[in-house]
Amino acid sequence: MGEPIIKLDDIVVDFTTKDHDLVAVNHVDLTVDKGDIYGIVGYSGAGKSTLVRVINLLQRPTSGSVHVNGQDILSLKDAELRQARKKIGMIFQHFNLLNSLTIEQNVAFPLRTSKLTKAEKKQKVDELLELVGLADKKDSYPRQLSGGQKQRVGIARALANGPDILISDEATSALDPKTTEAILNLLRDINEKLGLTIVLITHQMEAVKQVCNRIAVMDTGKVIERGEILDIFSKPKQPLTKAFIDTTTRLDATLKVIYQQENVRNLPASDKLIKLSYVGASTDEPLISTLYEKFNVSANILYGNIEILRGTPLGNLIVILTGAAADTDAALAFINEQDVQVTELDPNTQSEVID
Repeated sequence: MGEPIIKLDDIVVDFTTKDHDLVAVNHVDLTVDKGDIYGIVGYSGAGKSTLVRVINLLQRPTSGSVHVNGQDILSLKDAELRQARKKIGMIFQHFNLLNSLTIEQNVAFPLRTSKLTKAEKKQKVDELLELVGLADKKDSYPRQLSGGQKQRVGIARALANGPDILISDEATSALDPKTTEAILNLLRDINEKLGLTIVLITHQMEAVKQVCNRIAVMDTGKVIERGEILDIFSKPKQPLTKAFIDTTTRLDATLKVIYQQENVRNLPASDKLIKLSYVGASTDEPLISTLYEKFNVSANILYGNIEILRGTPLGNLIVILTGAAADTDAALAFINEQDVQVTELDPNTQSEVID
């Protein structure tokens, strides 16, 4: 564990309307370490954006404590809070650029109250535009840029005051997949070059998978699961987390096709439809051939996928195991011993078999 730069304790955010009361954030704790890229993922209405706005008090909590950069943010007076907020940059889904200003002027806008000289401000803006790959666009206007270029301007502007923390609130949601990948790569580069702490709010598990080190999954105002990215992807505990992961790996769509295959629909009672999930060194083992050699159990592979996550192989196999019942049971016990997660699938209910 590193040094915490953000520490939210027992945060509650209530909204009262004419018709009803809404608990947007429900007793949430969150700790983000300095220099980390931390993802907060959840569907619309989960409370993730409300929670993150508590970090710089754009949303004051109903109760709880907020410590950022070692400061008790809730105790700060207005002038002190304005200074603290300069160390927390934000980028948004819809860019929030000023259309009447050039790109150079947009990036310089947060520096209007800075004590830097005019020459120092210009140098700062030039460096930031170079960093985000838009040095040749400084005299252009937002309407002349693509969505990805606008978001790069938003990132440069968010970095103008030299923040320690960058909050990305659904910043890639309006972009196509290729542009999203480029923006996420840029954020990762900025994290590495500047040592910046990044908090990424998104409903896209693909974005989390690409750049985050740790994640929290939110649902109806609560954090339902959190941990290292590799642990979450290899062994998700909550159904919602699993659903997010299956969507990003396209395993859910693959299973729909598999369940319609004739050999699966007419699966003999003695056969088993199995999903194998494995991580790290487990992916290097010749598992399938070993099943036949040791247990006389054959495996018909219907689907296989391996991807690299934080430098570690992570894979899934869907297979039909065929053999005598006792042999199949012994083979499954052997697989479990290899640190491979085994999930039996039921073609009739098109779901996992729960013991």
